[in-house]
Amino acid sequence: MPSTVWLLALSLAPCAVHAQVPAAPPPQVLPRRVLPGDSSLRPLPALHDSVRYTLTMYRDADEIPVGRLTELWRTDSASGTALVLRVQRLQRATMQLIDSTWTDARTLAPRARRSLQQTRRVLLEFSGARVKGSLAPLDAPPVPLDTTLRLAPFDAGNWEIVLRALPLAIGYAARLPVYDLDGGLREYLVQVTGQTTIQGEAAHVVVLTLARNRESVVWVSAETGQVLQIETMLGETTLLRQVRVRP
Repeated sequence: MPSTVWLLALSLAPCAVHAQVPAAPPPQVLPRRVLPGDSSLRPLPALHDSVRYTLTMYRDADEIPVGRLTELWRTDSASGTALVLRVQRLQRATMQLIDSTWTDARTLAPRARRSLQQTRRVLLEFSGARVKGSLAPLDAPPVPLDTTLRLAPFDAGNWEIVLRALPLAIGYAARLPVYDLDGGLREYLVQVTGQTTIQGEAAHVVVLTLARNRESVVWVSAETGQVLQIETMLGETTLLRQVRVRP
């Protein structure tokens, strides 16, 4: 316990008490916000990839296979504008989820999404800050959607394609406005915290903050931009790991 002399000194010398109050921390400087079409984004090269992943959940001492994910990447310039088509197929037991997106290869602006999920179908069309489409529960009529956001966003479900175009390097950080069908306009935070070797490839270690207290660690190939591994804590003792199957 503090001595009586120290307590008496504090009571007789208010200026000394003031001196003990820590200075207010400096205001936090937010990372730069990156929008579709930003000059820092690198145009994507022509893509013709097929990538497979395994998904595994680790809970306490248990290792639980979750499913398999296949991604197809194609660049199509037939319309005069290079668009990247990305098709994801998630196989979980007898259930299959399919998600397709179209993205401008130069600006990374989303163009469209078609998604068949467990309980609904999603159809979205993007035009700058405007998002139109419909949400169709499997057992009910579709619900139309037409909204204009205050910023032109990226597609929240397609952040991996944005990582391919960002100038990733140790210390790099950026904020990405994204549109999420369930959460509206949100912001993801990208921070490159290091480099390592994984699956024999040099990789950037990226911390992706999706929301408060929700982060994923992503390992991105420094050569190809492919996502090699993702780890996300789903609870205090539950980890979801997505690992690329080596070609």
